[in-house]
Amino acid sequence: MMKKIVKIYALASLLLVPFMATSQTLDEAIKHLDAERYTAASKAFNQLTETSPSPQTLFYKGYAILRSPEGLTTESIKMAQTTFEAGNALDKKGDPFNQIGLGMVKLAGKDLAGAKLIFEQVKKDTKLKNADVLYRIAEAYTMFPSATDAAEAIININMALEKSKTKDNPEYYIVKADAYMLKNEGGEAMNALTNAERVGKKPGRTYEKMSRVWLQGRNYKEANDALNKGLSADPSHAPIHKYHSSYLQTMGKYKESAEAAGNYLKNSDGDSKAKLRYAKLAFVSKDYENVKKTIEEIKNTNPDPYILRMSGIINFEENQLNEAIENLNKFIKAAPADENPAIDYGYIGRSYMKLPGEGNVKIMNDSLGIINIEKAIQLGDTTFNYYQDLSTNFIKNREYLKGAIFAEKAALAKKTPNAADFAPAGIYYYYGKDYEKGDKYLDKALELYKGGWPAGYGLSARNKMARYASDSTYTATFGAAQEWQKYFEAIGEAGKAVAANKRNVVDGLRYLAGWELQVNKNLAKGIANIEELLKYDPENEDAKKMLDAMKGMNGTPTPPAPEPKK
Repeated sequence: MMKKIVKIYALASLLLVPFMATSQTLDEAIKHLDAERYTAASKAFNQLTETSPSPQTLFYKGYAILRSPEGLTTESIKMAQTTFEAGNALDKKGDPFNQIGLGMVKLAGKDLAGAKLIFEQVKKDTKLKNADVLYRIAEAYTMFPSATDAAEAIININMALEKSKTKDNPEYYIVKADAYMLKNEGGEAMNALTNAERVGKKPGRTYEKMSRVWLQGRNYKEANDALNKGLSADPSHAPIHKYHSSYLQTMGKYKESAEAAGNYLKNSDGDSKAKLRYAKLAFVSKDYENVKKTIEEIKNTNPDPYILRMSGIINFEENQLNEAIENLNKFIKAAPADENPAIDYGYIGRSYMKLPGEGNVKIMNDSLGIINIEKAIQLGDTTFNYYQDLSTNFIKNREYLKGAIFAEKAALAKKTPNAADFAPAGIYYYYGKDYEKGDKYLDKALELYKGGWPAGYGLSARNKMARYASDSTYTATFGAAQEWQKYFEAIGEAGKAVAANKRNVVDGLRYLAGWELQVNKNLAKGIANIEELLKYDPENEDAKKMLDAMKGMNGTPTPPAPEPKK
């Protein structure tokens, strides 16, 4: 059967000039498909099937349908199936490639077992002698994310390479690389692509795949080398610009990334679908001006709901908060069932938190903000540190208890929170006058800081003093003395003279003076503490009176104040 097809094609190539033109057009159509010019590819394949209907042209038409961005919709899968059936019917014995196409349809519908039955039958019918048949079966096993079989792909492509006498088809090696990437074996994938590079003929596609492997492995120098080779060898190959944009974005070169995304648009279809792909790339690169222009061009011709998501996030970035909330809510309603709207709830929540307002309006907006942000967190969004952002927002407005609640949640949401996570919760609970929780989180932070947070000891001392202010036993025993002592040990003598520490130094020395006097009955140390206090705050009238009283207790008369100099 295959020999018959080959003979027919050979005879046509020798006798019919129109077929030579068709063959050239077929190559061009395939190049359009590889370059993600799907509209141009579809148009070319449609023309070919009209002017030169054959098993080959019909196979490519169905194949192109399945490779297009809409290839997995119910309508597209049915269209591809009809096309393959038509191609298969043109050969009385059936055409193996269109039969493989019908297996691809099964895979597109997530029927891996059904596809395998078809492929095995085709292999049996062709007696495993046709390398291209084996190659197409191998490729099919790599094409559809929800129905892949890397092992089968590798088995079949290795058989194809064994059967191929010239081994000069780079597509064989590209498929082999795709199969190994499904197994996350980048080294084997790169070996296959090196062979594709050696063969040549498909430099754009080869370097595109190479750059993708290097980028996934975070080998950025090698990725850049492959990208430069691809851009030089085939600048019309749109996907190379896509990966170039991704590389530049990773390098933080957002402007250049957006330019590369623009080159992708120029070299792809240029239609509404291509513009949407460009908008998505430019959006990731934060080129919002061009995204807005592109969205404006396609919003009436493209119903893709992701336009609403991009519009909503741009609205947020430009402080158009009501518009952001509206667009993102519309996106959530229109999004595909398998789309996680976590980040959208996050932006809605952040928008509500930023809305201006006072009194009940502010309370309502904050409430809606929290509800939406909690949804984002529950759905697993980690784009932002939402709890920390909420905490910062409330602290900015001096709503310390609310700020503390979310600082606490931010700490507890982490698998292994550290001192810097617990400290804000302790500080904000102290300022919010929830001294029990303030104690809890200040103690946790100080334990983890291991002496590395001197101010924390002072804050802990104040929190304990406030917490037990009505506890006569604690007050009488000066229970916070230990915290003040740790504070002074941590800052050292040099730290006492630092202006930023003055308030803590003064209050701490005064507290310790009382402790020495009333608990330790050590009047001399008490006096020494007050005298040291006055060294750092000589105009402190309360400390002067306290010193006078303490010296009077010691039987030491207070010396008269010196007379003013004349």
